[in-house]
Amino acid sequence: MKLLVFAQTPPPVHGQSVMVRTLVDGLGGAARARGTEIEVVHVNPALSRDAADVGRVRIGKIFALWAACWRALRARWRGRGAGGMTLYYVPAPGKRPAVWRDLMVMFSLRPFFTRLVLHWHAVGLGAWLEKKARAPERWMARLALGRADIAIVLAPELADDAMEFAPRRVCVVPNGIDVSASQKQGAEPARVICRLLFLGLCSREKGVFAALDAMAVLERETPGAFELVVAGAFASEEEEREFNARLATDNAGLRKCVRYAGPADDAEKHALYDGADMFVFPTHYAHEAQPLVLIEAMAHDLPVVTTHWRAIPGMLPECPHAQVVGAHASAEKLASAIRDARAAGPVNGIMRAHYEKHFTRSKHLATLVSALRKTEE
Repeated sequence: MKLLVFAQTPPPVHGQSVMVRTLVDGLGGAARARGTEIEVVHVNPALSRDAADVGRVRIGKIFALWAACWRALRARWRGRGAGGMTLYYVPAPGKRPAVWRDLMVMFSLRPFFTRLVLHWHAVGLGAWLEKKARAPERWMARLALGRADIAIVLAPELADDAMEFAPRRVCVVPNGIDVSASQKQGAEPARVICRLLFLGLCSREKGVFAALDAMAVLERETPGAFELVVAGAFASEEEEREFNARLATDNAGLRKCVRYAGPADDAEKHALYDGADMFVFPTHYAHEAQPLVLIEAMAHDLPVVTTHWRAIPGMLPECPHAQVVGAHASAEKLASAIRDARAAGPVNGIMRAHYEKHFTRSKHLATLVSALRKTEE
């Protein structure tokens, strides 16, 4: 099987790009382990420079996209032969510039490939087409993305976007990553101060300000009992200014219990997980699907406090160490969930065991290979 992967790998680092890198780096080995051969050709459009550039309209992206399409067509021409070649693509969320990017790619490439695999990492395209798209956009999007041979979704509850385009088959392939077991497990007594960690894109929708609001409640009700470490790049300069202003005014005592660690590379990120007592991620991001940061937190055996949003509830084990609140819950409810997760006591491997059962890299790749092979049935 010949598979052309037309998708961006890091940088920037976010869930979708990391999982594309996992596919490109690991798919051939996983396929051989199952007695099948998948020849992977990767074309990286490299459209976004950093996290803030994702989804931004920039003229340079158009030229980069056409150049990437040309590279893909050259690779397709070189790879011609018996059985043809399958095109693998990650569709856009519900954003007009990204939808037009998809149209450019699909109308340029799809006619030259034997089969199409769409891997739905983001959420919201179906609703956008129904409520915000113009009639020509709806027609062109359904023509360009319709009747894919395989639509891969991360969880059953995320299948609506894929079903909008009537794929021939839908396969569920959860995300999966390699995370070594935390070195701190059982090595130190519980701290008097509970250290919370928020890690990810620092934006209002991802929940960074909701975490600050909850910290203000915790500091008011139990002074000195909790501290919050925030790590990640800001989505916009405006949100960075607001975050810094919240700490500078200090009208809720946040300056002494909140620390911003900045963007973190891979080693720094896992050190932050190891140094935390709980992971807090109150997201309501419109295009959220199955966040890798929650998988990483479970792999580090951390209690998790998050929101009832998209596929998140189904990701977590049913235990008091996994607390889920409403997507727009009040600061008081979020603070209460944090206290409940702390009161649940030591995790003792529960979260790590759930990660190992459902979200490892090897399980992800094996399931992905099985889904891709269905294009030949």
